[in-house]
Amino acid sequence: MIILHSIRSALISIRTKKVRSFLTMLGIIIGVTQIIVLIGLGEGIKKDVNSEVTQLGSNILFILPGKLETAQGGFNPASSVGASTLTDADVTAIQQLPNVVSATVIGMMAASPTAGNNQAVGAMVMAADPNLLEFMNVFQLTNGRFFTTAENEATEKSIVLGKDAASALFPGVSSQDVIGQTVNLGKNDFKVVGIVESKQSNSAFSSIGNNSISLAIVPFKTAKAINSNTQIFRIGLKAADNANADQVKAAIAAKLKELHGAEDTTVFTQEDLLDVVDNILGLITKAIVALSSISLVVGGIGIMNIMLVAVTERTREIGLRKALGATRLAILWQFLTESAALGLMGGAIGVIIAEVASLIVKQQANLTIVVDLQSVLIATGFSLGVGIIFGLAPAIRAARKDPIEALRYE
Repeated sequence: MIILHSIRSALISIRTKKVRSFLTMLGIIIGVTQIIVLIGLGEGIKKDVNSEVTQLGSNILFILPGKLETAQGGFNPASSVGASTLTDADVTAIQQLPNVVSATVIGMMAASPTAGNNQAVGAMVMAADPNLLEFMNVFQLTNGRFFTTAENEATEKSIVLGKDAASALFPGVSSQDVIGQTVNLGKNDFKVVGIVESKQSNSAFSSIGNNSISLAIVPFKTAKAINSNTQIFRIGLKAADNANADQVKAAIAAKLKELHGAEDTTVFTQEDLLDVVDNILGLITKAIVALSSISLVVGGIGIMNIMLVAVTERTREIGLRKALGATRLAILWQFLTESAALGLMGGAIGVIIAEVASLIVKQQANLTIVVDLQSVLIATGFSLGVGIIFGLAPAIRAARKDPIEALRYE
């Protein structure tokens, strides 16, 4: 009965002073909204990245130069910056390992594609094997063809353009008519043989805006012939469908250590890529949520201040209730319930705002914000806890008031 009476009294008090109650809840509303949106954004990014990586296939592995994994099990991306230690001999040796079906090499060219007075600013120029699309199947060929093994072996100057690069180099020209055009890379003219673009995806990571990619791909051996310093920055591997990816990874790592005499490369499976993304996003999300929790603390201080004011305003009421037989516990519950209700209602409003914000962000920015039951319960629990913790001191102060002195209060 005490609890039910306290809840009814709290709701009446909040309804009587609507504006003051809303302003008191504002800090809680902002804090809860931030926490849910940030947690949801982190989970949404993980979901999108997982979707993109899964498209590569569970039997695809990649080799990177440098030891990205630290001795403590962390991740050091800076170790892959610099000269690559991967060689053609590594590719040949790895292809001979059991359960390795095929391999592809990926390099980079320091050149900017031009056509006449037009330039594909920021376009990434890749040097790759003809079977690249088997490993990077997030891309699809939309016009023309990919360069062939014969063209690669003959170091012919063929080039495949991404949709965005093609539009920049040949504005107003249809993709079909771009085929056969000439693109200049430095002092060399390349013939356009195909156009690729990102596959359709609901993820914000497959493309930005219209599935276009600012990319140019040339045969690896052609790039090597033009510039003998062209390095292998990635090796893509396809394992047998029935092979264990971790076992294949271990065999590749052992072979590379044998060839190089040291562990100066990193082999990534699909699971490894997802773990790295999860770890990075997890740390970022925790840090941002911790900072956002400051809003909840500010909201809690607001609740405590208002409840102290409420205790002072209702001193005669407290004295009258005690004179009529109300216990300290009943007075304590009355004010503690009111502060808890303020926190809980602020949390509920924050959840609704976060849900609306997630829909707007999804529509406008194509980013997924996952508002699930777990994040809602965490945020609600925080808001309720803040209301109780910061309302405890005012409630105790009200419960300890002397009834005679309270009745004399003006």
